[in-house]
Amino acid sequence: MDTFQELSAVDSDRTSPATKTPAATSEPAGDRVPEATDPEDGIPVIARPVSTPSGWSDPQTGTDGPRYWDRLILSESARVSRYKRPATVVLVEIAGLADLGRLWGPRVVEHTLASAARILSKEIRTSDHIARIEPLRFGVLLTETTEIAAINFVERARAACDRDLQVATEVVGVAFGWASPPSGGDLSDAMAIATKRLEAELAER
Repeated sequence: MDTFQELSAVDSDRTSPATKTPAATSEPAGDRVPEATDPEDGIPVIARPVSTPSGWSDPQTGTDGPRYWDRLILSESARVSRYKRPATVVLVEIAGLADLGRLWGPRVVEHTLASAARILSKEIRTSDHIARIEPLRFGVLLTETTEIAAINFVERARAACDRDLQVATEVVGVAFGWASPPSGGDLSDAMAIATKRLEAELAER
């Protein structure tokens, strides 16, 4: 059974129940939440947090979701181990969206996140995979690709984000971390290495 067949049997329920936020009875002490003005209608808004992805797909960006990613890493780890084929995990984080929300409002944040997903999706092949695995983070699995060869994707994707995110690039930055499985390891080990490298790049921003 190939990866596509393994991942095709997914749950029909891809939505998570909404949670109620209790109303505040009084304004808390300390700094107020910064307000922004929505450029579309000029109405002051408070930048709401970016949603947390869940389920097999992510409707906000049109990519796969964290449940798909977890299953993918398991199945591809088995394939890589059995057939000794290369694969590389690339983690991409869209940093600065909180600042963007304070400046331009939540609609611009949502648009920027979806735009980043489209840009990354255009740079991968049909055999590769992309999923939104955290609020600001995407996971990309490059099949049949070594860690050195993955640099080509990273450079293309970074340049495309800098070019196509337009006004958001003044506030938003895109960071990358990538790795192939180490000797004797699997894709979960590659995930851990890629995470450390991503965090190191974010710390330099």
